[in-house]
Amino acid sequence: MTGRIAVYVGAVVLVLAAVLVARLLSRRTGWEPAGPIALIAAVPLVPYVPLVSGLSLDDLLPIVGLVMLAWQTRVPRFTADPILRVVLLAIAVTVVARVVSAMVNGGDPAGTFSMLAKAVARPVLLVGIAAYVAFAMPEDLRRRFVTLAVAAVGTFEAALGLVAFAIPLPGGFGIEGARALTSLYGVCPGRIAGTLGLSPNHLGAVFVVTLPVTIGQALSRTGWRRWAWSGAAVLQVAALALTFTRSSILLGLAVTLVFLLVYRRIVMLAVVAAASIGILFVVLSLACTTGPGGHGLPGDPVGVVGGRFSDGNDRLALWYAAAHITLDHPLTGVGLGRMDKVLQADPQRYSRTPFGTATSSAHNTILLAGAETGIPGAIAAAVINVGLAFAALRCGWRGRKRHDPMLAAAALAILAFLAQGMFNNLFEVGATGVLLALVVGAFASGDRAESSERNPYTSPAADDIGREGEH
Repeated sequence: MTGRIAVYVGAVVLVLAAVLVARLLSRRTGWEPAGPIALIAAVPLVPYVPLVSGLSLDDLLPIVGLVMLAWQTRVPRFTADPILRVVLLAIAVTVVARVVSAMVNGGDPAGTFSMLAKAVARPVLLVGIAAYVAFAMPEDLRRRFVTLAVAAVGTFEAALGLVAFAIPLPGGFGIEGARALTSLYGVCPGRIAGTLGLSPNHLGAVFVVTLPVTIGQALSRTGWRRWAWSGAAVLQVAALALTFTRSSILLGLAVTLVFLLVYRRIVMLAVVAAASIGILFVVLSLACTTGPGGHGLPGDPVGVVGGRFSDGNDRLALWYAAAHITLDHPLTGVGLGRMDKVLQADPQRYSRTPFGTATSSAHNTILLAGAETGIPGAIAAAVINVGLAFAALRCGWRGRKRHDPMLAAAALAILAFLAQGMFNNLFEVGATGVLLALVVGAFASGDRAESSERNPYTSPAADDIGREGEH
């Protein structure tokens, strides 16, 4: 009981500190949305600690940020963008499917209430963040501040993770211990998990969003600031590799390679690659004893990271099990967060698959929606993913036409996130879903005609955000 009281007291302190910091930041920049947006972007910094009815500690910063934005801004009007209208319609179907599933599968009144709260609250939070961020004007200032905040958060998580990996912190903070039957067991301390307190897979998804944005910051700057942001990208590449999350590593490296090749930054690409490998060599030499399989030199980055790709993969089994559950419960699914319980309750029917044993949830955004809310939920999730992908492609195309690397960076971040969602459950995780909503609201919401009058929330200080070193 004492521990729970301490958690609640910590939650109150966190909310009060968040409001104070947001107000100070808004005054310092002279732009009212700056503080709330910074709170939303800071969501990965707060660890996951359950509070009540699906609410957790890491939900508090984005909730406070959204409330502050809503207090400052008029209610957003319904978008005229046809792509986003389809996405919003699919989200509405998703909410209905989740509510129906909760009513059918909630069990007792307490369980039903908890599931209903989760069914409605998560989509409302994400849509609210995207909508209110999209209406934070002026547009160029909004985009500069969002990218600055996202890149800074990714850099902080990367630096902390590298330190935690190389020099063990008290209580193993920032690291998930190496699991038996993996190439890391007995070789390295584990995988970088950051401050999230969740799986390193989710920190990998955070880097998949923050890395292209950070590279976009580097490409948008000149002089020493360009190389400073390039250094931040180096830290994130190295930390991403040490999450040992295979899908995140492949997507992060692919995005970095494509981005820098398209913009013909060969020297920057070579420097980022060489520096990242150098940092990995040093960190692995400090933390790991030998290469995978008991051979190789200590700190061999290719051997240690590459060995992770030889570990077993249960994704096919999880996808098969999720599809099987969906077909058995096509209209309402089994309820939010209940796929694991269904697997345990009937392992012979669901856990034993032609591709091995399924032991956890679907690890796929669409298949998880199907298992939890039925076929209508799966179809709606597929439409949301496709719609956001089209919005991202449009954003990237505008970036190419305008020679604006930040638009291209946002497009790559959204596309990479959606791709990783096919291998991990990302929309239901506070930190990852919120970051996506923030980037979508800032960049993928389409062009918006702005008033010729000066926005009342801007000031000369606000206009300078992110512009230093551009000329």
